[in-house]
Amino acid sequence: MEIAVALSGGIDSAMAAHLLKEEGHNVWAITMVHHRWTEETLDRVKRVAEILTIPLEVVEVREVFQREVLSPFAEAYARGLTPNPCPLCNRRVKLGILMKRAMAKGADKMATGHYARVVEKDDGPHLIKGKDLRKDQSYFLALLTREQLEHLVLPLGEWTRQEVEVMAKKLGLWEKGLKSSQEICFLQGHYTQLLKEIGIDPGPGPIKDLNGKTLGTHKGYTHYTIGQRRGLGIAAGRPLYIVKIIPQENTVIVGPPEALMAEKVQLSYVHWIHTPPGSPPWKLKVKIRYRHREAPALVKDHGRTISFHTPQRAPTPGQLAVFYEEDEVLGGGQIQEVF
Repeated sequence: MEIAVALSGGIDSAMAAHLLKEEGHNVWAITMVHHRWTEETLDRVKRVAEILTIPLEVVEVREVFQREVLSPFAEAYARGLTPNPCPLCNRRVKLGILMKRAMAKGADKMATGHYARVVEKDDGPHLIKGKDLRKDQSYFLALLTREQLEHLVLPLGEWTRQEVEVMAKKLGLWEKGLKSSQEICFLQGHYTQLLKEIGIDPGPGPIKDLNGKTLGTHKGYTHYTIGQRRGLGIAAGRPLYIVKIIPQENTVIVGPPEALMAEKVQLSYVHWIHTPPGSPPWKLKVKIRYRHREAPALVKDHGRTISFHTPQRAPTPGQLAVFYEEDEVLGGGQIQEVF
C-alpha cells in the first residue's frame, strides 16, 4: 500500500513512518509550509526524511492556513475566547489540503503521528482512543469527517509513548535530535506576540470582582483565560481566578474557585462523526479541554446543549467539547456559553 506520512520533524511522525516501512508499505513524506514556519523547522523535516530514507513532498499552504487557521485563531482571542487551533487545522489543512494532495499523487492512505486509532466497522470507520490513555490524542481529531477517517492510518495508536521513545532510541533517532513537536506549530513565542503582529492588542483595562469592584489593572484581556490565577498582579487576601472576560469593555472578572464551577455549556456548532443510538438526550461523556478527564453528561439539542451530572471546573468559551461513548469519539463542538 502507498502511504503518505504527514511529517512534522518530531519523533512521533517519524516513528509512524518507520513502523509503516517495517510493515512493507511504500512510504513517502508530505509536509506543509506556511508563513509562520521557520527555515529551521523545514530543515528538521528534511533531515528526518533523509534519516528515514523516504521521499519528501513540500506543500505550500500559506493562503489556506491564514484563512482557515490563523485568522479564526486571532479572531477568537479578539472576542475574548480561548481557542484551540489544532482540531480545526487537522480537519481543514493537515487532513484536508495535505490529504487531498497526497491522494492526488497516488497515495492510498495518509498517516499521522497521533496517538489514537481508527477501527473499521460495518457502518464505516470509527475514531477510538489510543492504547496509551495518558497520551491519547483522539480529542484533536474529533472534527474529522468519515471520509477523512477512511483514508487515515494511525500507526502509533497501539503503542505507548514510552514504547515509542525506547524504539526511537534503539534506532538512534533520539540521539540525532528528534524530539516531540510543539503543540501549536505556528507559535515560536507567546501567542500574544502573534496577536500584536496582526494588530490585536487591546491594552490595559480593569480587573473587577463579581460585585463590580475594581481590584487592579490587567495588561490586555487577550493575555488571560478562564481559570487563570497567576499573573494577575492583585492582592485580595484569598485566591482569585479569572471567571469571565468581557472584550467589549476590555474587562477581566475574577472570583473565588467555586465561581469557576459550571454544570451546563452551550456549543456554537456541532460536528458528529457518528450520532449515538437512540433518541436524545444522550448519556455520554464529554471532555471540555485536552487535559480534562471526560465527565458524564446529558447531551441534547442535536449536541448543542451539555448538562453535566456534576459541576465541572472552568469550561472555557472557545475550547472544543468532545463527545465520547466508552473509548469512541462521536464528535464535538466549540464551547460558546457556560451556565
